Amino acid sequence: MTEPDDVRLERLLLRFEAAATNHSRAMEEMDEEAANRLAALLGALSASIFGFGELGNRAMLELTSREDPAVAGLAAVYAMELDPETCLPVLRRIGTLSGLIGFRARVAVERWEKGEWTPAKKPQKS
Repeated sequence: MTEPDDVRLERLLLRFEAAATNHSRAMEEMDEEAANRLAALLGALSASIFGFGELGNRAMLELTSREDPAVAGLAAVYAMELDPETCLPVLRRIGTLSGLIGFRARVAVERWEKGEWTPAKKPQKS
């Protein structure tokens, strides 16, 4: 018996949130191995989330409103091409924070504004 789509999507979203938080921690601790492993996991999770089409797109955009800047920021990065009007303000807000997370958000905004954006994973347009 397979899970209903909404249950599968919710599990993926929870895993994305946990991976984003752990990735941020690994980056701050300069644990390159863990950060790379978690980045690969985030890429796979985002692809699975976007695989739900419009439902997945909306769910990823909803993650950009999370209080945890690691979750909101990574969701914004993965959904940037889908909805820059939602994602850029999130990254600008996170860019005001100190530390590596703020720096990375500022760099992401700068790359977008210069037209140097490389998508993390391409969301599926509906």
